[in-house]
Amino acid sequence: MIISKSAIMGIVLLGILAGQGASGELSGEMLERLQVIHQQTRTVSGSFVQEKNLAMFEHTLISRGSFAVCVPGKIHWAYEYPAVFGFASDDENVRRWNEESGASDSMPLSRDPVLSVIVEQMLAWSTMDTRTLERYFSITLVESRPISLLLHPKVSQLEEIIASVEIMFDSTDRHISKIIILEHDSDETVIRFENVSLNLKLSPELF
Repeated sequence: MIISKSAIMGIVLLGILAGQGASGELSGEMLERLQVIHQQTRTVSGSFVQEKNLAMFEHTLISRGSFAVCVPGKIHWAYEYPAVFGFASDDENVRRWNEESGASDSMPLSRDPVLSVIVEQMLAWSTMDTRTLERYFSITLVESRPISLLLHPKVSQLEEIIASVEIMFDSTDRHISKIIILEHDSDETVIRFENVSLNLKLSPELF
């Protein structure tokens, strides 16, 4: 069957940013660092490993896949193991697919406000668009090098699903290496990004 928007949100959002070393509110210097990252990032692509830790069952679900982001507004998020499904958006339309059922669909992104928020947040996380992030989250600095940020949702679409998001950069502070998403029921999703490439020319067919 077609992947529902609630399933996509559950999988992706539950399932992807100077201070001194101490934690606290973002300083002007840190905001400038994040803005530089945003301005220098035109595309991001690579693979990911997602671990979903279910507190009630003491069980971990592991998924693998690939992703690609192109500024402005384009994203491709594909699960490849153990099941094949995903979605992609070219900033105007969104298509979804599920290999097991053979189903796929496409429609204007504007017709699905929930999925629009998901796409917007994933783009903001991956390119460090702090202006967009601050509309939806309060942001606290955890570590300055490498950068680690703690986000708490402040809008209802996200508050109902997640308690917090921690976003950690790689050692170069150029891209995200890991996201930890904590749900209200103590379930936790860890997404690790691997083989990440920046500013490559990406095929339009991805989106």
